[in-house]
Amino acid sequence: MSTKQKNFKQIARQMMGGVVQIHVEGNLEEDIQSVMNPAIRSTGTWSGSGFFIKYKNLEGHIVTNAHVVRNAIKITVSSMLTSEEKFEAEVVGLVKQLEPDVALIKLSDKELKRFKTLAIRAIEHLELGDGLTLSRGEEIKAIGYPMGMVEPNISGGEITNFVSGSEYSTERYVTDAAINPGNSGGPSVSNDGKVVGMNTAVMVGADNIGFITPAGFIKIIIDNLLQQNEPHFAGIGGKLQKNAVNFNQLLKQSVPKGVIVARVQPGGFLEAAGLVQRDVLVSLNGVEFDRHGIVIGREGHYRHKNIFDVMRLVPIGGEVEITYIRNGEVKVARANAKRNPDKGIVSHPIIEERQYLEVFGMIIQELSFEIIEAMSQIDVNARIDMLQTIDQQEPMLAVTHIHQGTQADEMEWPIGELIVKANEQEVHSLDELKKILNSNKNGKVLLECRNGRIGYFLVE
Repeated sequence: MSTKQKNFKQIARQMMGGVVQIHVEGNLEEDIQSVMNPAIRSTGTWSGSGFFIKYKNLEGHIVTNAHVVRNAIKITVSSMLTSEEKFEAEVVGLVKQLEPDVALIKLSDKELKRFKTLAIRAIEHLELGDGLTLSRGEEIKAIGYPMGMVEPNISGGEITNFVSGSEYSTERYVTDAAINPGNSGGPSVSNDGKVVGMNTAVMVGADNIGFITPAGFIKIIIDNLLQQNEPHFAGIGGKLQKNAVNFNQLLKQSVPKGVIVARVQPGGFLEAAGLVQRDVLVSLNGVEFDRHGIVIGREGHYRHKNIFDVMRLVPIGGEVEITYIRNGEVKVARANAKRNPDKGIVSHPIIEERQYLEVFGMIIQELSFEIIEAMSQIDVNARIDMLQTIDQQEPMLAVTHIHQGTQADEMEWPIGELIVKANEQEVHSLDELKKILNSNKNGKVLLECRNGRIGYFLVE
């Protein structure tokens, strides 16, 4: 064994003292029944990994995957430093949509004090690296508690690839180090004693392909989570499309360069910067993009980091310099980074946060991506109807369950109907519908759906 390998082994063993096992009691992940009827809950237990973070003046804070604690009712952690003792933890905040898959939890002051009293040595707080010089072939070690093991496991491997983000996903590193269920949330570390990222997922059906959430995203998420329960990232605020030779004459370019602004979202970043449809976005803060939106010549390691990931790593409120081309003329604009404006159709992955109304024998919810996904197994045509509403700015009400023998059942209302009016008034939220129902006690309510279907219900 070389001196370098021996040193790395010692570094990993030292860092193992900052890794914890996370035990969770909670609501089991999504199933069709609980999505369509939130009153149905199925509970269970599971475990994952996490690590104490060295960041500013934080103490007792642990980073893990959001999917480990997303629907938790009770969370405890254990460590090799404290035998088999368990310590209660609470969620500081998490990325609900799992992009990236990061959460921050913490021990209370009381539990942290008890931890320190029982620990055989001081807590090892792990420091996040920047990942800027990371390249394929770089050796790493993944630490965690796979398959529910009671002692931490170290697996070795390399960074084998990079997966760039998109409008809907964030960049990930690919590794051949063994990452198994339960390993999620543990750190992947490099021989400089820093965390390159967090073990996140494996590719089912493939050998030795695991995914790591980069440390750069974890840093920006921690800052956001300390300020608010749910983090928000800076967004482009519009739709982009790839450039091509065919557009050269139209856009007055000699070669296709940069990405085309296809749509500007009202209230978003592009609008704040003064860009309009068919402008060509060439660079952000000096980082240039090719016609695919991929960073040009950045870091010299052939990494496909793209425009969306570059934007996400800008702190909200930070000034961004934009270089773009309009009618063949290069222009420069500046605007503060901001999150994308909310749309009407959102995601509701936290089971306890789902709101619903039970009336006339129906379960009515504001339409979410989870409901649209569940409809693919119930009624494909209804799902297609739902997909057509995704880009609207207002929420949409969906009928997600019908109880037998009720008014809705007798009228043969199907699951998947999208309610747009109540007593001839437009409704977009549960509160708006409740207000109309409450004003019509012992009366009748006429509901109208997006496809024209009507229902005439007695308010009991």
